[in-house]
Amino acid sequence: MNPIGAKETDLRSEIASNQQVVDALNAKLARKTAEVRIIQQISSGVLATLDLRAILRSVLETLDQLLGFKHAMILLADRERQVLTVADSRGYEGDLRGTEIPLGVGPLGVVARKRRIVRLGSMQSQLAYHSALRARLEPDAEAAAPPAGKLPGLPGAQSQIAVPLVVLDDLIGVFTVESEQPSAFDELDEMLLTIVGNQVANAISNARKHEVELQRASDLARLNEELSRLNASLEGRVEERTRALSGALKSVTEERNRSGALLTRLAPPEVIPDLLADRLTARRMPITVMFTDLVGFTSYSSGLEPDEVFSQLNALCDWASEVIQRYRGYVNKTIGDAVMALFGVPAGNYTHATDAVLAALTLQRELHQKLALPMRIGINSGHVTAGMLGARHKALYDVLGDTVNVASRMEHNAEPGTVSISEETYQLVKPYFEIESRGECDIKGKGLMTRYCVTGIKNLATDPRRVDPTSLLSRNYRAVADEVYEFRRRNFPMIDFVSLQSRDGSLGHNESVATYAIALHQFLLARNGGDGALRLKEIRPERLMRIALLHDLGKHALDGTLLNGPCPAPEQKATLRGQLLQCTQKAVETLGLAELAPSLDALYRLEAGEPWSEAIEPDVWLVVIADIYDALTAPKLYKGSPWRISGALEELLRLPLCCGVSRACFEAFVELMKPEAARISVRSVEKPLFW
Repeated sequence: MNPIGAKETDLRSEIASNQQVVDALNAKLARKTAEVRIIQQISSGVLATLDLRAILRSVLETLDQLLGFKHAMILLADRERQVLTVADSRGYEGDLRGTEIPLGVGPLGVVARKRRIVRLGSMQSQLAYHSALRARLEPDAEAAAPPAGKLPGLPGAQSQIAVPLVVLDDLIGVFTVESEQPSAFDELDEMLLTIVGNQVANAISNARKHEVELQRASDLARLNEELSRLNASLEGRVEERTRALSGALKSVTEERNRSGALLTRLAPPEVIPDLLADRLTARRMPITVMFTDLVGFTSYSSGLEPDEVFSQLNALCDWASEVIQRYRGYVNKTIGDAVMALFGVPAGNYTHATDAVLAALTLQRELHQKLALPMRIGINSGHVTAGMLGARHKALYDVLGDTVNVASRMEHNAEPGTVSISEETYQLVKPYFEIESRGECDIKGKGLMTRYCVTGIKNLATDPRRVDPTSLLSRNYRAVADEVYEFRRRNFPMIDFVSLQSRDGSLGHNESVATYAIALHQFLLARNGGDGALRLKEIRPERLMRIALLHDLGKHALDGTLLNGPCPAPEQKATLRGQLLQCTQKAVETLGLAELAPSLDALYRLEAGEPWSEAIEPDVWLVVIADIYDALTAPKLYKGSPWRISGALEELLRLPLCCGVSRACFEAFVELMKPEAARISVRSVEKPLFW
């Protein structure tokens, strides 16, 4: 044989062998490339949507188009029912969706039960062998096994790969491909389907969770819609019921108001609850009784029609009732043009006598605006028995006793246009009013009694208990009081200071404090020109006067029994002071003077005992000194006689507030107010070192 020819033959054989190797490697490379493309396409398909049907359809189409797997199914597991249900399929006759396979039955049921991948190459022969073997070993098992035709799949399938779909040990379902050719799938197909199965399992798990969330959102939307409908229905019913209840409540309120208005014609408002509960009993108590009568009204009305007389009398009684109520009085009855009023009923108070006199003076002062007739007023104070009087179906709150009769006699003996009071009332009100004695008069059933005539409220300048006639204030600053009264009239016509002060018997208090503070300011300026630590030049007289006049304006909102009673315990006193400050600040804010609030707060803190501070405005110091002095020297019904002027001035110098820079203010005030011949000093006793 030719050696050269033999070598060529060997070379051709080697080239052919090498070509086969290359073709095999190219085939494997193409297969791997296809697998990567399949995995990428399936990944992009399952990640692009959360729609379960779309995911399943995309996986089956991709396997068919790229690998030629014509017959494939995806079954989902139902753990509660222990079955597999066909979710989607490709390449089978008819629609297999919804077909069920019990777990553990058939190849797919076994894969699901054991959660292990299965690859079969000759299924029909293996199934026949296992069926025959099982029939021989377990004769009864054949009847229990479901018929083969009942299981979904390819009839006569020879090859199958079934992959369990598991996510975190949770069985999702089974993914399977089938073929009529024996050994149609190899290890590479098994590996590829395992990877695809993992992706499909995660995609199905995410899609299921998405469906659960969508269902939950749908349920929530449905429930919200139902709740909104129920709320709308309920709101409609509530609104309808509320309107009905509001109407009923309005009717009840109107009826109660009408009943209350009728009851207040029979008794004071304070006793209505006890009256309705049938708990009101007669009670003996000190009060003041006032009678009024128009002089000449009978002849005046004789030429008028009855309805005109009624109209004028009703208007007159309304006005008189308003004035009497302003001073906490109660109109007990009217007889024609005469009025009987009670002060101090039903609860009792210390100010009943001053309230009655103030109401009487107001009636006399305002009468000329209502009617061109004079009025006689008589007042008496004393004990009476108060309670409901008369038949049960027509009883009235009334009082009995000599006090009532004497008050009537005082009115009968009074001169027209005057306020006549008895000795008993005189003793209670003499510290507050200018009063003239009218001698004795014969009172029917009582004999001779002294009668007095009240001409007005005492003026600060002529009240020696508060201002000594020989003091610097009385001699050099008397005009300040007139300035204060004019300022009050011009700036605060909306405030009834007399009514306000009568709540605790402090008549003239606000005007007195303002007069003392303004006079002290002028005195200090005249003495040292306002230089130094006192910062007197910073004080604006108008602001100083406003603080002094309004410093206790909140009394109008407090219970009068708290204001005019004996000194309360420290805790109660602190509470009352806090309430008074709060009400005062609210009142000055209503007047548009909110800028006074910090000064009022400082004033109340100083009077409560807080130490002096440079941050406190100088006008506050002047008002504090004036307020404390007037509280000591002014008469109070519940504290007996007021302090002597000298004693009050000495007490000022003993106060803890009288120290440091502020002491100069206190000493100047003492110099301003002390009697000319008086020596005011606070003797200090040196404490012994040894005893």
